[in-house]
Amino acid sequence: MPRLDSKVALITGASEGLGRELALAFAAEGASVVLAARSAAKLEAFAAELKDAGHRALPVVCDVGDSAQVEAAVAATIAAFGRIDVLINNAAVAIPGDITDQTEEDWMRLLNINLLGVFRGIKFALPHMLEQGSGSIINMASIQGDRSWNHWTTYAAAKGAMKAMTRQLAGQYGKSGVRFNCISPGAMDTPMNRERRKREGDAFYESNKRMHALGRMGRPDEVNGAAIFLASDESSFVTGTDLVVDGGLSVLPRE
Repeated sequence: MPRLDSKVALITGASEGLGRELALAFAAEGASVVLAARSAAKLEAFAAELKDAGHRALPVVCDVGDSAQVEAAVAATIAAFGRIDVLINNAAVAIPGDITDQTEEDWMRLLNINLLGVFRGIKFALPHMLEQGSGSIINMASIQGDRSWNHWTTYAAAKGAMKAMTRQLAGQYGKSGVRFNCISPGAMDTPMNRERRKREGDAFYESNKRMHALGRMGRPDEVNGAAIFLASDESSFVTGTDLVVDGGLSVLPRE
């Protein structure tokens, strides 16, 4: 039997990168997937691809920086499938910069997506999970929440706060049957990092490869196993943890 058979998963940032790979993997494991992202065209095309392969998929245009849109995405999930078993808070933006040069606008934009977006997803999905007496909320954090990189204070602050939020909620809602966990990837070869490679050159890419014990950046699909485990009943006794999927980045000294 597929590991996520009959489960309903809402995935933010699902039109590309890690979110897209997670949706593909979850659908293959039997889940109904709700694809939430800002691009209607990308979502429609992706949903059609999944449906053509025999999977259940619902595209929902959603900017996690907007409370009304997040609330509507959760409502659409319930209307279509009657429940929500898994929420993956994956949508994020990256805004680098030295803290002495960054503006408050930079901080507020990143925190509104990367941290408040997580808050919004939990705020609207959690009541349905509490009513069911079950649910798995997976917050896509980052190893950057634990280590230092030059000029990435804003991103690290949001990811570190996400981890603290996850632990706090795991303790508060454990007896209600709702589990909260994080996944912390290392540097992944995602569209976001490919854009950085275009801006910053190959030196950025080579440096990221050297930082990992495995000598390379991660593929987006290499996070799938961790997410499927945390979403499935196999992890029924796992909550409040941060599952590190970083290719050994955290075990090597910083260059």
